Order: sequence, then structure tokens, then C-alpha cells
Amino acid sequence: MVKLTGIAEFLEEEGIGQIDLMKINIEGGEYDLLEFLIERGLTYRIHDLQIQFHDFVDEAERRMYAIQQHLARTHYQTYAYEFVWENWRLKAVPG
Repeated sequence: MVKLTGIAEFLEEEGIGQIDLMKINIEGGEYDLLEFLIERGLTYRIHDLQIQFHDFVDEAERRMYAIQQHLARTHYQTYAYEFVWENWRLKAVPG
């Protein structure tokens, strides 16, 4: 048997308040995950986000730019190779 747990529930259950590095390469699923993290206000918990956006997803470019705009509020981009790899680093720890 396999138990599936959402990211917000997992962080809560495990008492994880800060993530040093989250590497995201999930073949198109990165959009849903990142949109969820942004919507729930959880991106500030992640110091570095390494993301591989995939271009075969519907509206990939529009969704990628929207996510990047949201991430720019709390993170700065340290490198970017469009639809290959990019890294976002937390600007400052809130509080």
C-alpha cells in the first residue's frame, strides 16, 4: 500500500519549517506544485528552488512567467537557462 501526502500536509506532519534546497524536475508537474506553494504562501520556507520547467505543458510559457513573477517577490534568480534549469534564492528570512 502507498500513502500519498500533499506537500503542505507533509510539511505540517513532519514539523518542517524551512527547506534548504528543493529540486523540482517532475515532467510538467512543476507548474501545479509551484502554483500551489505560491497560493498557500509556502515559498518563503524554501531557501533555494532549483526548477526545470518543461515546455510541453499547455500554456507552459505563460505559467512559467507567472510563477517567476511571484517568486521574484520573495526570491532572486541566481541563474536561468530557459526550459532547462533555473535557481531562485530566498532574499531574506521573514521575521
